[in-house]
Amino acid sequence: MLARYVVRRVVASIPVVFGVTLITFGLLHATSGAFVPGLELNPNLRPEDIIRIRNNLGLNDPLPVQYWHWISGLLHGDFGRSLVDGSPVLRHISDRLPNTIELTITAILLGILISIPLGVVGALRRGSVIDNFFTFLSVAGVSIPSFWLALLLILLFSVSFHAWGLPWLPSGGAESAFGGGDPIDRITHLILPATCLAFVYIAIWSRFTRSSMLEVLSQDYVRTARAKGMSERRVTYLHALRNSLVPLVTLIGLELPGLVSGGAIIEIVFSWPGVGRLALERALQYDYTMVLGLTTFVALLVVVGNLLADVIYALLDPRIRYA
Repeated sequence: MLARYVVRRVVASIPVVFGVTLITFGLLHATSGAFVPGLELNPNLRPEDIIRIRNNLGLNDPLPVQYWHWISGLLHGDFGRSLVDGSPVLRHISDRLPNTIELTITAILLGILISIPLGVVGALRRGSVIDNFFTFLSVAGVSIPSFWLALLLILLFSVSFHAWGLPWLPSGGAESAFGGGDPIDRITHLILPATCLAFVYIAIWSRFTRSSMLEVLSQDYVRTARAKGMSERRVTYLHALRNSLVPLVTLIGLELPGLVSGGAIIEIVFSWPGVGRLALERALQYDYTMVLGLTTFVALLVVVGNLLADVIYALLDPRIRYA
């Protein structure tokens, strides 16, 4: 039953990915895909040289032909080649993806470990001072721009702590330029960007957990469990918490595309060598094949994230059945 559902979802996702690639290809071609930046401005190139380069790159072919060539390569695992240096797009993604995964997974784990207890406490002590304080922090976390928070963290823990003679944290990069790269060095570089990114997750997920927990605690089966003499701790953490986490799976599953794009701002502020920073750098260089490959990669992650979220539903809630 579950295997059939997964196959059906995968088949239904094919038109979605196809539509994303088609729309992105058209939009990028309308902006920067019809030319190679600076090609016509190079005084060392003759007109016939420019025509030959454009023919070699396939830029003079009709759009349907260009799209067919690109999508055919994609089906064979080829995301195209960069217009800047001619290197494979997939190689750049594979080089930067480990750093982005390291940052985002750390932030997601921090968000889960902190937001769920905060949400449970807020639900169990609804209307109390603690609940109001958590609500204030949640609203602040959603309202504060991530780049502004990142700059504040750098100013405090990097600049000010260094000036005060206190142990300070690096303000950018994934490792030290000289003598770095060991686990301790990478962790110290990871603390600030991961904390900044996790702050947003904590603000959203804690409120979501609180709302879901309050809804589950009012269900009949919870009242029945209490009436049977089950301890409050068992009712809260065995019955209520498990079922209240089912909707949260959707939010966490949708963070899979964030492995590429969700932490782009954080990567830029902290000079973290990830995929999000790569997308911005190549977009400013009019490397539209790189942007197209990254966009397609994100679309695939969106599909996989939704599929994983639906599958995990069944593991958390046996009431869910797949037709």
